[in-house]
Amino acid sequence: MSGESRISNLADHLWKLNLEELKHFGGVIEKIIAAKRAIVDAEERSTEAGEREAAQVFREMRGYFEDSEVELSGPEAVVLGSYYLHEEGNEMLESKRINIFLDSFGRKPANSTSIVDKLGARGAVSIEADGLHAHKKFRLTGQGREEAMEIVGRLRRGTGGKFAVVG
Repeated sequence: MSGESRISNLADHLWKLNLEELKHFGGVIEKIIAAKRAIVDAEERSTEAGEREAAQVFREMRGYFEDSEVELSGPEAVVLGSYYLHEEGNEMLESKRINIFLDSFGRKPANSTSIVDKLGARGAVSIEADGLHAHKKFRLTGQGREEAMEIVGRLRRGTGGKFAVVG
């Protein structure tokens, strides 16, 4: 049933009510509107809070990438870089893109393609294909995202929360 016909049908039913019933129904409608408005507001706050939290994690991760005193192994850098790019909306990643991203922070590992192979073997990424010049196309798995957050937790402890953003 289309929205227009539902409203027309409802209007027909309302017309059949007497004045007292309509007054009571008006109060019920106000309560329904207030409840639905509260639900929409809560959903918006939840989405905004999730976006703020993601932005805070991004700022924190950039801090780790930028600080040369923070030690990251090649696999750790690739996992964190992959997580960062994945959360930015890059569903399909490529080892070449990871190289460029990490190199922008001075963190490019010796061979990200072989690291991606090793991450694939342990389930942190799902390798989709070999690209040009043996660059791998891959997706970060749920296990890979968990591993990234474990690395962030370890870095927080190791730096005393230096880059953690409290919101």
